[in-house]
Amino acid sequence: MTSSWTEKPLGEIMTLQRGFDLPKKERREGQVPIISSSGAEAFHAVPAKQGPGVVTGRYGTIGKVYYSEEPYWPLNTTLFVSNFHGELCPKVGDGLK
Repeated sequence: MTSSWTEKPLGEIMTLQRGFDLPKKERREGQVPIISSSGAEAFHAVPAKQGPGVVTGRYGTIGKVYYSEEPYWPLNTTLFVSNFHGELCPKVGDGLK
């Protein structure tokens, strides 16, 4: 059986960017999920990014991938996809949560 997947370097598919600092003393109550390297940990009033978004840990919990349809705040412990290089932002399989 042949695969429909095409192998490419990651940099050709997407650009990853470090998340943003948000000290607890600067957080304001709201509905925007703050996504850390272990998933949504709290909420804030203002998003840093609009959804859909894909976020993964850059230290701590590495290897888990999180998906957000809605606006979100990727915390500084994460990397988020800042550019899909013209590709759609797919939610593929059970690996994205």
